[in-house]
Amino acid sequence: MMLFYRKSILIFWILGINFLIIIAGCFPKHESSISEKNLKLLKGKYDISTLNYFYETVFHEDFNSEKRDNISKWNSNPTIEIVGSQSSEDIAYVKQAIEQVNKINLPIKLSLADTNDSASISVFFGDLKSVCNFLKLDSAFTNDIDNSNHFGLAKSINYDGVIEQAFIGIYFTEKELTHSTRFKVVLEEIVQSLGVVGDSYNYPSSLFFENYNPAKCLTTLDIDVLSLLYEPAISANYTRQLFETNFFDKLYTINTDQKIKNLLEKYPQVSLDDVEKCFTSGVLLKHPKEIQIYISGSIQKEDSLTIERAVLSLNKTSPNLNIKFAGLPDIEPAYGIVFVFQKLDKQNVSLRRTIETTTGKNCMFQKLIKSKIVISFNSNEKDEKLRQRSIIDGLYFSLMQIPQAQTRTNELFTIKKNGIDFSPRYANLFKLIYSDEFIDGFKLSDFKKINFSMDK
Repeated sequence: MMLFYRKSILIFWILGINFLIIIAGCFPKHESSISEKNLKLLKGKYDISTLNYFYETVFHEDFNSEKRDNISKWNSNPTIEIVGSQSSEDIAYVKQAIEQVNKINLPIKLSLADTNDSASISVFFGDLKSVCNFLKLDSAFTNDIDNSNHFGLAKSINYDGVIEQAFIGIYFTEKELTHSTRFKVVLEEIVQSLGVVGDSYNYPSSLFFENYNPAKCLTTLDIDVLSLLYEPAISANYTRQLFETNFFDKLYTINTDQKIKNLLEKYPQVSLDDVEKCFTSGVLLKHPKEIQIYISGSIQKEDSLTIERAVLSLNKTSPNLNIKFAGLPDIEPAYGIVFVFQKLDKQNVSLRRTIETTTGKNCMFQKLIKSKIVISFNSNEKDEKLRQRSIIDGLYFSLMQIPQAQTRTNELFTIKKNGIDFSPRYANLFKLIYSDEFIDGFKLSDFKKINFSMDK
């Protein structure tokens, strides 16, 4: 998590002159464009996933409804001091993080500050109240923090996009965090203090994943985003407007309507009315590209086999997704798709299925974070086909937010000896919705305008 402050805020606080804050905040000194040669080199060096993830994590701060107008980065080597109630393990985590970041070979290098030096990054460890005081967080923000979970936050101060100082506060609970997880909290905040200020719901394995996942790490994609930020061609205070102009052909959020219209022309067999049914409360919500599936409860061997077959079919249908069957979790995860099988002898109906969804709204794009599918059955439940259908239906409708009353028996899929075949209607709809052009949070009202224009 990252908070960002321009130095103009400090000028306002010290001098109380509104005119100065307008000048310092609105007219950066060295906004510079990228030459045609360098732009071509950057587009050849960084793939489309990196460019879109850069846009999402560099031009947005968590818990902020607006996008950032400019990037910020260091132009000198940051030195780090460790303060507060740090343990020997905490010091080791910081040293390990410094070593891992320096292996990326950025133009800057991190190091621990000498005792006589004035550090440019201060990392504070302590209880939650002390951390909040160190970061000077207001009470409204502090009251929303869950003290049962770990907490990390980085704040930076910059002038014209050049970061001059950063403050990191970290609080660990005593209960559940392993050494590996604690290190990743430290690593994430240090990396974010370098300018990758936002989190995302898109990649659960990413260090910047905005939810608890003990398996997340500094991925190749994360490294590419950080490397792009520190490309010499990307100047400090480089604007979002220029980035959108330079990379408009690679960014799905730019000229989205036309890109979706072009995509729909490739899917003439898909009903636009079906597409409209995929919107929830007026917006499009999808799961991340990486999806883990977990199961728990009164499980039969055939349940796992059915899920595996359905996953294989869905992955073949949409090459844009990577769905994995992760099996039994130690504790119920806070992300992915979770199947819970319950045997309830007093249940009147033989089988019942419910789907609960959790949506994330703190990042640039809204996202479905978790779907929990509860399948309950009584002791008289003997219909294996009914159980299989409930599992496959549940998986599909947790991924696609369509009213479930829309399908009838064998309309969604058929089970064959060699696997599960989803019907062309729902397979094509699934592939279309999980295309990159259909961005998370896309509004139904905008889609209806596209639909209307195509009917002309």
